[in-house]
Amino acid sequence: MKRTIFYIILLLTVLLGSCSKRSDDKRLLWSFKTGDVVPTCPTIAPDGTIYIGSHDHYLYSISKNGKMNWRFKTGDFVHGSSALDNNGNIYFGSFDGNVYALNSTGEERWRFKTTDKIESSPAISSDGTLYVSSDDSYIYALDSNNGNLRWKFQTQGKVASSPAIGPDGCIYVGSGDHFLYAINPDGSLRWKFKAGDKVLSSPALDSDGTIYFGSNDGNLYALTSQGAEKWRFNTEASIFASPSLGPDGTIYIGSMSRNFYAISPQGQQKWKFNTRDWVISSACIGADGTIYVGSYNHYLYVFQNEGQVLWKFKTQKFVFSSPAICSDGSLLVGSDDGTLYALRTESKGLANSPWPKFRANITNSGSNLTLK
Repeated sequence: MKRTIFYIILLLTVLLGSCSKRSDDKRLLWSFKTGDVVPTCPTIAPDGTIYIGSHDHYLYSISKNGKMNWRFKTGDFVHGSSALDNNGNIYFGSFDGNVYALNSTGEERWRFKTTDKIESSPAISSDGTLYVSSDDSYIYALDSNNGNLRWKFQTQGKVASSPAIGPDGCIYVGSGDHFLYAINPDGSLRWKFKAGDKVLSSPALDSDGTIYFGSNDGNLYALTSQGAEKWRFNTEASIFASPSLGPDGTIYIGSMSRNFYAISPQGQQKWKFNTRDWVISSACIGADGTIYVGSYNHYLYVFQNEGQVLWKFKTQKFVFSSPAICSDGSLLVGSDDGTLYALRTESKGLANSPWPKFRANITNSGSNLTLK
């Protein structure tokens, strides 16, 4: 009798587990497998083409149906996200130290060599200047047409933070030397602000000129466009993620405290959620106000704007990647299991916000540049 009860319980456990998995899979539209970790935020072209990098050394071009168009091989990890310009050209860095420029068919246009690995994602200004940071301590300004160096600016630490470009062309970027830098379009220093530890987080820019960024000192900082501190919020652990802004000005960010936070524009906590593992992924806010973010516990979480979990999707490994949303409601996110996932959502595109996701928009321009 005891053995019979045991087998019934075991059978129910298996069946319930299968149902749970199928429930997750209802959201899955398709998946695309690469050869290694996918840490990057997907870049989305106007025609729906998707670009992602992988630690298998390749940048991939994928159709909106999940089929590979082409792939381009670099000499090392592709860790940062790519950026797309008005002409369909793709720019990205690699751990091999090169910045690459490709056309939409995957042909190399040019490459530029830095002297250390590139962990960051490039930014494109409205005048065609490409800004990219490197672990060699420099921020480089390149002519996106030919890769020629316009100028370079040296910090005193490695630069894993990705540049953000303000409406007046000012470039904001953090460094391992504990400073956030504001650099004029001609390469001269406008100002710098010292945090309590490394600034590996990439800045987010609000429409009123406020600059938000995280630091390894555990603080989320808010600065004026002149570099004065407005406030700081302590998450009690290092911040590697970048802030995202909701349509009402709420700032969303995760930290190594394992919590994901919603912070008011005045620097007060609205709510937090404990994912029980690190949150390095940067949030993406949908047009309906839904918030999407990954965690090291293998899940993509989906929140309504008051902090309630609407649903979650389990991958097979860490979700370091920052999600992106297509206009048809498809959500794209990578995982350390080597897969890009496309999930069905109710969000039809991005929130009406100055910075609703990592790198500001679906083309990952890191600026106010809007593709026509």
